[in-house]
Amino acid sequence: MICVEHGRLKAAGELARDLVSGIPGAGLLIVDADLRVLLSDGHAPCAGDADAALGRCLDEVVPAAAWRILRPRYLAALAGRPQRFTYAAVGEPTVYRVRLSPISEDGVVVGLLLLSQDITAQQQGADARDLLQSTLDSLPARIAVIDEQGTILVTNRGWTACDRADGGSVCRTGDDYLAACDAADGDGPARAAAGLRAIASGRQTDFAMEYACHTPEAERWFAFTATRFVGPGAGRVVLSHSDVTEGHRAGAAAATQAALLDEVDLSVVATDAAGAVTHWNRGAQRLFGHPSSEALGRPAGELIVAVDRDHPGGLDAELRLTGHRESEYALRHQDGSTFPAHVRDRIVVDADGEVAGMIGVAMDITERVASERALSEARHYMRAVADSMGEGLFTLDTDGRVIYVNPTAEALLGWSCAELRGQVMHGITHRRRADGSPQPVEECPILRACRDGVTVRVDDDLFVRRDGRGLVVSYTAAPFATADGVQGCVVVFGDISERKAREAVQQRDVDTLAWIDRLHEALTGDDFVLYAQPIVDLRTDEVVQRELLLRLAEPDGRIISPGAFLPTAEKYGIIGDIDRLVIERAADLAATGLAVELNLSARSIGDAGILEHIERCLERTGADPALLVFEITETAIVEDQLAAHAFADRLHALGSKLALDDFGTGYCGFTYLKRIPVDYLKIDMEFVRDLTTNPGSRHVVEAVVALAQGFGAETIAEGVENAETIELLRALGVDQAQGYFLGRPEPVSDTDAGEGPR
Repeated sequence: MICVEHGRLKAAGELARDLVSGIPGAGLLIVDADLRVLLSDGHAPCAGDADAALGRCLDEVVPAAAWRILRPRYLAALAGRPQRFTYAAVGEPTVYRVRLSPISEDGVVVGLLLLSQDITAQQQGADARDLLQSTLDSLPARIAVIDEQGTILVTNRGWTACDRADGGSVCRTGDDYLAACDAADGDGPARAAAGLRAIASGRQTDFAMEYACHTPEAERWFAFTATRFVGPGAGRVVLSHSDVTEGHRAGAAAATQAALLDEVDLSVVATDAAGAVTHWNRGAQRLFGHPSSEALGRPAGELIVAVDRDHPGGLDAELRLTGHRESEYALRHQDGSTFPAHVRDRIVVDADGEVAGMIGVAMDITERVASERALSEARHYMRAVADSMGEGLFTLDTDGRVIYVNPTAEALLGWSCAELRGQVMHGITHRRRADGSPQPVEECPILRACRDGVTVRVDDDLFVRRDGRGLVVSYTAAPFATADGVQGCVVVFGDISERKAREAVQQRDVDTLAWIDRLHEALTGDDFVLYAQPIVDLRTDEVVQRELLLRLAEPDGRIISPGAFLPTAEKYGIIGDIDRLVIERAADLAATGLAVELNLSARSIGDAGILEHIERCLERTGADPALLVFEITETAIVEDQLAAHAFADRLHALGSKLALDDFGTGYCGFTYLKRIPVDYLKIDMEFVRDLTTNPGSRHVVEAVVALAQGFGAETIAEGVENAETIELLRALGVDQAQGYFLGRPEPVSDTDAGEGPR
């Protein structure tokens, strides 16, 4: 306590003001025991205007919100307990360090002396440094900042963790990194030291290289980059070591797949030891414009040309030394246009371990712009790293409100930093999951990082763009803290939509190849089975024939519908063999007296040998041709009317009949009905299912019935599902019907044989 005579409070205050007048940002306030202002120099944080405050009580001059915070401090000091605390005025950015001391006389407190100092700049600097450190710690690479002499100034968590894993052999803060590189063995450290000195001397602004770091347990590769920041303050260089082992392994797997699968949408080029092209897939033809016939035998360097520099397409020393090479640069198409590409080259060796050639895989990529600004002060460090990142970055406070958004995040999300600042990020960009379902705020991983102070990594999630479209991302959310505890989190995210799209395309190619193998296996292994659905004569209510439907039986007992495999069979020419198999089995059933309908593809209609196959099957089985009805579609007729006409004539000559499936759904007109004899018009279920409720469907059915009668054909309605539809079909004059109401498709069994129409 300061003990003075009560009447000398003001004099003591004048003395105190003289003492603090030379301290930058210092302020002074003296009040009596009733908290009336006796002296204020105007710099104190809680008395307002100095002249206006004199003689008035503090609760009259201090804003109410501030007084609720400060009043307990003043009362404690009046009780004889000195107070030290940090104070920030409500609604103002200024931060003060405050000391409040009782002034006593004969053991009685007669007033209070308040001394303050503005520490805003110190506080902001500490927060900025903490935020920078948290941002650097959230990045997966090992990062350090050195000065021009090579001394390490700052490291991130990845760097420190590597030091612990290597038993303390990694340089730490304060160590001479250049000296460590000079002392290390091997070509890699020497190259790194040379690149760093070139940056420090101003001869270049950045440097990058890759190096191997193998152990008896595993092979690992790292990418080393260095960038100089040119700006205020002393020179700085940012170092980054990133583990690229997975990239190397993925590159090897992708090169092997590209060499085996010509349909993959990548350029795959192989050369011999002299650099002459020995393989040029269709992806290379699309990418560079040269057909395979023109490319084979020519030097790869003549066909694959870089825009800004010579393409290292040959087996140069680096490739022979490392066995692989990977880069991204602009390439030129045969027509002169250019495009950015990711190129991966790998050596191929023979059985003796000698270099036999090279396989190169090139992929057209979207141009990525990433600039990295070096760092000066702590705040500049953080902004330079964030603004130059190729990944999106934003920071949130503990309530999930936006503090900062970097330019990449602005571009990816569509909002500017100014628009997002102060908004709750979850409600704007993270409100739904990848499957479209709502994302409750209490389940948000990012807010968990803000709330609980834990680092969260998510490999596959969805952010919502400004235009409402989804952005598939992976992200890391890491808390940043100050001396007062957790203050929020830093979120670093990247767009993975291109990667997901490539994976989906590759998976579709693999699925197609699997289906091709499975269909060939089914043809030889008797895995195709026939189901039969009854067709009922509406005049007699008797089953007059059955439509044969193809299924695929899997070894595990599953039955696969044709929609899963017929598109592949039609695209890759397997459908003809399947049609022939169905014809053989249909003839076997007809030989037992069973009247059946079977579907033929458009490809088989144009196959000159299909009718000979039908004749052979009839001769082999002795089946009555009249028991076989062949269904074709309008599309098959339109594709080749001459072939369809010839097929219909010869089919009728054999004694079999022809049905036109899905009639009424095409857009080709009915003129072909005058030339091609058709026995049945099958009314598509689209007009049958809603026949009782849709007048338009009734008009279509009436028209088809009239058309069929005019050409001497009968009608069959498909997709009947209730008795009301049956009665209406009878009233409209439809001859036959099929559908779940009349009978579901069932496996063809021996008990069906010989039943015939009933």
